[in-house]
Amino acid sequence: MREGYDYKEVERKWQERWFRERIYEAERKEGMKKFFIHFAYPGISGYLHVGHMRGFTYADIIARYKRMKGYNVLFPAGFHASGLPSVAFARKVERGDPDTIKMLKENGCPDDVIDRLKDPRFVVKFFSKVYVEDYWKRFGFLIDYSRLMDTISEGYRKFITWQFLKLKERNLLTQKTHFAPYCPNCGPVAVDKSETDISRGGNAEVLEFTIIKFRMENGLILPAATLRPETIFGVTNMWVNPDVVYEKIKVGNEVWICSPEGAEKLKYQMEEVEVTGERIEGRDLINKTCEVPLVNRKVPVLPGRFVDPCFATGIVMSVPAHAPYDWIALQESGADIEPIGIIRVEGYGDIPAREICEDMGIESQDEREKLDRATEIIYKKEFHTGVMNEACREYAGLKVSEAKEEVKEELISRGFAEIMMEFSEDVVCRCGERVVIKRIPDQWFIRYSDEELTELSKLHVESMNIYPEEYKKELPGILDWYSDRACIRKGSWLGTEFPFKKGWIIEPISDSTLYPIYYLVSKYVNEDKINPEEM
Repeated sequence: MREGYDYKEVERKWQERWFRERIYEAERKEGMKKFFIHFAYPGISGYLHVGHMRGFTYADIIARYKRMKGYNVLFPAGFHASGLPSVAFARKVERGDPDTIKMLKENGCPDDVIDRLKDPRFVVKFFSKVYVEDYWKRFGFLIDYSRLMDTISEGYRKFITWQFLKLKERNLLTQKTHFAPYCPNCGPVAVDKSETDISRGGNAEVLEFTIIKFRMENGLILPAATLRPETIFGVTNMWVNPDVVYEKIKVGNEVWICSPEGAEKLKYQMEEVEVTGERIEGRDLINKTCEVPLVNRKVPVLPGRFVDPCFATGIVMSVPAHAPYDWIALQESGADIEPIGIIRVEGYGDIPAREICEDMGIESQDEREKLDRATEIIYKKEFHTGVMNEACREYAGLKVSEAKEEVKEELISRGFAEIMMEFSEDVVCRCGERVVIKRIPDQWFIRYSDEELTELSKLHVESMNIYPEEYKKELPGILDWYSDRACIRKGSWLGTEFPFKKGWIIEPISDSTLYPIYYLVSKYVNEDKINPEEM
């Protein structure tokens, strides 16, 4: 660089000229080629990070290039304020969260402003200004600042209301029972890879567990949640954590024993759940017996400190012939119990779990990575190629994939089981609370599974330029597995009220699928040339 060259002064000089002459604004110009570009609007949950600036830099470079090539360029931007991020941020400020306060002060935020950030709407207002003045303009991005919008503004909410009226008109909205992620503090949250509403667990899947009821001699129920109800024929014992204090809860006319965390989850998913206040030490359950339903076999309760009280019900049924974790735990327990093989699978004998543990050299429950891999191999092999053997009575000869559903249905129909939904990993809300799954009997969905909509979308793909090109080839297949998406939530969310259910808010993914269209009119709303009340 030339000696004495003041790059900061040169940068300031040209930025001032760009913004003074408003070269970034797109106006209607007949006969001029048009080019629209945008980068996904940021969610408002604090200061921007380098990933945001990198994305906007790419878009700005392309926009400048197209202007130089003679295009009439529209490069707008906005702020995704819907959902919980701003609410969660405000709550952290309100309770004086040390990390949040420290971060604000390190970024030069005055104390009087920090105090005002207890209001979620002020969080939106404050950070929207920070993004524009301290980031986008400071970087010299030629965004069309006359079109700035946020998703809780009156004009945008009118736009989203119009969108949902159109969806209803086209029969693309429906109601049905739904199990939804729910924060006991903040209400419904979205769990996805964007982690818009959560601080951990964006990759979590919602899994359907079968809760099988194992009745003890005193009539109490040990409810064990399993992904493999067909393995009930191979249950040899139960596992409880001797260090956990379990709860007695009343479920309908039955009394169940489960962990406090499990009891809390069940309250959100089942209609008649009452915590009695009675407790029982896990160690007091050891060596008691219970009966395996369908099989009518009595099995003992054994201690298992590996049992996680935060997962499902905190009670585990043991199938050591087919579950590597159970096999190793049984060996370490020293209990004189013979595993019961129930599935014939090519390449393995009667006790596949024992064989794979020996092959992989697994000797301890501490070898979790190996045990996870062994479990994945066995479960996959058995599900796709396994056949139930003679120990499974009338289910003998069925493929495991078939028996799984049939056994589950019999257990439920005979009152021996219930359904429970659980995350595949911990999910934590931005407020810090653990997220649970809640049953909603009349949830509204957008019908992404609609065949006509899917085929129409595939036609649009043909006319689209998508890079890398292999993504375009894969997209039609991806559209085929799109399912209906729950589109409203109730709680302290920011956003647009659902027009067909008062008090419910359209969730932040569903209110951000068509938003680039709104940039076409946002300028005129901002200039008061369009009255939102008339939209």
